[in-house]
Amino acid sequence: MHAEQPHLTQALSTPDRMPDQSEPRPLPAPDSGELRSLVLEAETRAVYQVLYESREAPLEMGEIRKRVQLHTGKANLQTDRRLRSLRTYFDVPAMPVPGKSNRFTYPLLGWKPDADERTPRTAIKASDRAFTLHAYGYRCAACGRSPREDGVKLVIDHKVPLDLGGTNDPDNLQPLCVQDNHAKQALFADHEENAEALRASMNLPEVHLRIGELLKALAGQPVPKELIVLVAREENHGDPTRRLRDLRSLGWKITPSKRKDGRRVRSFYSLEHWEPWPAEGPQAAVARLERARKRAQRLRSD
Repeated sequence: MHAEQPHLTQALSTPDRMPDQSEPRPLPAPDSGELRSLVLEAETRAVYQVLYESREAPLEMGEIRKRVQLHTGKANLQTDRRLRSLRTYFDVPAMPVPGKSNRFTYPLLGWKPDADERTPRTAIKASDRAFTLHAYGYRCAACGRSPREDGVKLVIDHKVPLDLGGTNDPDNLQPLCVQDNHAKQALFADHEENAEALRASMNLPEVHLRIGELLKALAGQPVPKELIVLVAREENHGDPTRRLRDLRSLGWKITPSKRKDGRRVRSFYSLEHWEPWPAEGPQAAVARLERARKRAQRLRSD
């Protein structure tokens, strides 16, 4: 792999957990006022209680769901999403179970180092909710359906989830129908083990940077196309494979592959070589190269 430019390396690859010589900050007790002030939903506090009680022997998601149901008396509480919301403040990685494919435990390790700087999970302001619905024409940002014409229910979604560094700012909000909102939650749940790579890439200002830094974070691993689409977060449904071609024009080597998964065939992309980001930025560099290509093509045709 190519060495990165120093200023970009520092900005883009800062680890989520920095070494600290001081005593670790004690975790709040599940019934404490400190936890209640941070975590507003009782069901999410129930997930925290299960994680807190199982710190010595972390559990897999199935067992977490069962124990949460025992605490609340309710099923189908979207435990995966509630666990992700706890990551706004707490370090809860997905740890692979040795010798088991696609199985993970979820240890509650402590506070996030920047927990006090994280966006609180407060209710979205009514004015921001109304502005978002109006800006999208009261339609789902993913499928375009509307309550009036299609009978769907719209919810306000964070494009970049709060636990991955998103904010409550209006430009991070979008309306999604319940079906697409649940599909997005499921997609994040499928990629729990890549949470840190997602967090490092999703908030970058350009789509090429977002995709490129994700590939770099997972360098050598086959990255599924759906994860690239998630990070690209292009509202105009841009083709991520075109963005990969753009990166190749900048000297990157990205190898595609396909894998059968049940009845469907999934596409993957593996990063084998990358180049430093151009000083002008990748989007401007790609546009410059495209202009040069078209000029050369016109000259040949003349």
